[in-house]
Amino acid sequence: MAQGSVQLTHTGTSRWRRRTGEYATLSAALQAAADGDVLTVSPGTYRENVVVDKTVTLRGPERSGGGSARIAPADGVALTVCAPAALQDLQIEGQDTAVPAVLVEEAAPELTGLRIVTRSAAGVEVRESARPTVRRCTVDNPAGLGFSVSGGAGGLYEECEVVAAGQSGFAAREGARPRLENCRLHHASGAGLALHGEGTSAEAVGCEVYEIKGSGVRVGSRGAGLLTDCRVHRTSADGVTLDTDAVLTLADCDIHDIPENAVDLRSRSVLTLTRSTVRHFGRNGISVWDPGTRADANGCEIHESTGDYPAVWVSDGATVILDTCRVHTVPDALFVLDRGSRADVLDSDLSQVRGTAVSVSDGAVVQLDDCRISKAATGAWFRDHGSGGTLSGCTMDSTATGVIVTKGADPTVERCTVGSATEAGFYVSAGGRGTFQHCRVTGSQGYGFHIIDGCRSTLRRCRTERCARGGYEFAEPGPVTEDCTSDESTAAAPLSAPVPPPLDGGGTGADGGGGSGLLTATAQVPRQHSPG
Repeated sequence: MAQGSVQLTHTGTSRWRRRTGEYATLSAALQAAADGDVLTVSPGTYRENVVVDKTVTLRGPERSGGGSARIAPADGVALTVCAPAALQDLQIEGQDTAVPAVLVEEAAPELTGLRIVTRSAAGVEVRESARPTVRRCTVDNPAGLGFSVSGGAGGLYEECEVVAAGQSGFAAREGARPRLENCRLHHASGAGLALHGEGTSAEAVGCEVYEIKGSGVRVGSRGAGLLTDCRVHRTSADGVTLDTDAVLTLADCDIHDIPENAVDLRSRSVLTLTRSTVRHFGRNGISVWDPGTRADANGCEIHESTGDYPAVWVSDGATVILDTCRVHTVPDALFVLDRGSRADVLDSDLSQVRGTAVSVSDGAVVQLDDCRISKAATGAWFRDHGSGGTLSGCTMDSTATGVIVTKGADPTVERCTVGSATEAGFYVSAGGRGTFQHCRVTGSQGYGFHIIDGCRSTLRRCRTERCARGGYEFAEPGPVTEDCTSDESTAAAPLSAPVPPPLDGGGTGADGGGGSGLLTATAQVPRQHSPG
């Protein structure tokens, strides 16, 4: 395309300023212009490095068959804006991978409808406290960053799109504070949205991040972000990654079709997840690691894992809170590992779990209040020494086993109900302990409470009903009971004493006579769901 021309319209109030001139280059037109003037750029190619340092309007042709106005120098920054100017409908082409195609610094210009097609360090770089308003701009930069905002800069980015980036689609660092509204970031590498460094804080509303070679959103090194009504999907790595004191809030967001962890937090990062959905993930839905790292989910849904990993993973001293959440259609729902790790789950539903709904091991603890667990192989499994916590007011329905306690674990289970277990309601073995208070088992196809290996569990005011093999089975002495009852015909009175050793052949009532005792002691062990 041949060189075009620039029409300069002077808008001053004096008569000699109210006139129009035509220039062959943008640089000449800008030199002649004054604040308030309008420069209309005709279709053509302008092979010059343009610097806009006046408060002017620089307007390209509207989209039509006449072609575009292309600013396309051989090297260097194609367009520099350092004044509160207004630029519209221009195409910017850079060829220098050492500098950005568009540079905005120390000003608050308005950029509207720009198309940046370039191979530069960044499509648009904003720095040095600049606060641009960028609307409906497109960046295609397979060589570098899409947008780069740094050095305390910010600005509003509205309905912008990164169609390709060799690095992150939108990167904010060094104290930058941008706001993105209804933007689309896709076909980038490293991250779709990257926030890095102390003082860096970004807001994104109604944005979509997808087709990323890397993480969809990455926040690190004390960076912070707030994403509202955003979608992150189709990444090659994690959906959202937080590291090194990062802070992120996701509200009303949808994270889906992720081959790795949907959300991964490490190194004292903090995530708040509100009314959001996590689905179709290959590893963990939420993965939380390291002391001081914390994820707080409220009103969220985590479902439809495509891999063989727990939906929520907590380890190495991290903390997770699930409040009014739903976790379903997953291999395992919640795994909490390692001393110092903790999960607090309130008023939540864990269902359609192929393995274990809640697993606690290696000294971790959980607190479950008023939760509902259904259609799981195991409701809750406290696996080993030091592992424990409290289940309070929970219901477990249609599980193989409601609660398993093994290898020195010692939870407190109170006011919980297990219904329709295909094996035992509660199963304790291998040195497990546990205190069970005001618990109830109904409709078990095995025993209500099955305690073996002489485990010193404590049962207070528990009740069993319609358990096919019996309400209580203690294979060896050890458990202590108080005011426990059953609907078995032999259980006319509650038992309030430790169980004695089994007599010859077993099957004898705990009082030695078989008529008034509640609990039986035999050597028979029913088939039990295998741990693992």
